[in-house]
Amino acid sequence: MKPYKKMPVITFDHFQLRTITKKDYKDMFDYGKDEEVTSFLSWGPFTSPVEAKQAIKTIFYPRIHKSLPRGYAIIDLEKHKMIGTIDFHTKPKDKNGAEVGYVIAKSYWGQGLMTKALSHLVDVGFNHLGYDVIYVRHLSKNIASQKVILKNKFKLIKSEPTILEKKHEQISDFMLTYELTKEKYHANQQS
Repeated sequence: MKPYKKMPVITFDHFQLRTITKKDYKDMFDYGKDEEVTSFLSWGPFTSPVEAKQAIKTIFYPRIHKSLPRGYAIIDLEKHKMIGTIDFHTKPKDKNGAEVGYVIAKSYWGQGLMTKALSHLVDVGFNHLGYDVIYVRHLSKNIASQKVILKNKFKLIKSEPTILEKKHEQISDFMLTYELTKEKYHANQQS
């Protein structure tokens, strides 16, 4: 069995990371319809639950064919609700690694939850999936995302101008790319 086909379930505080399923689409729609939540993402906001259902079916499920895990739903165990996703969505051509993406409902912003979720995903990437390097990117205007990335000890390696094509607008900004290598990760764990 390929490790990306059987991802571990991770529980921390009163949250859980578990593989996303098609049944999660209503919860995904709840946060994915929020313009502020999706403002720095390449998708959204959703205008109907059908769009969320399509996203799970056409974006998350096919990743297995690219040797990537489907992606984690972030679950609030007290509310029994998916409140976001965190996932490895792209593999670089020349390296044994993947790029991370994440999103979370606005009511959970500023609580350190995504910092912890990313920490667990990085651990899974290096210790379960055997990656040598993990990348993450964000638009320079997305300061909250930058804080999550830096708290997880990623190193900035590139800044380049970009235009994000949204449904009704274009965002002109700089895309910042960060990396964390397996060696650096293990050195950080021991310090």
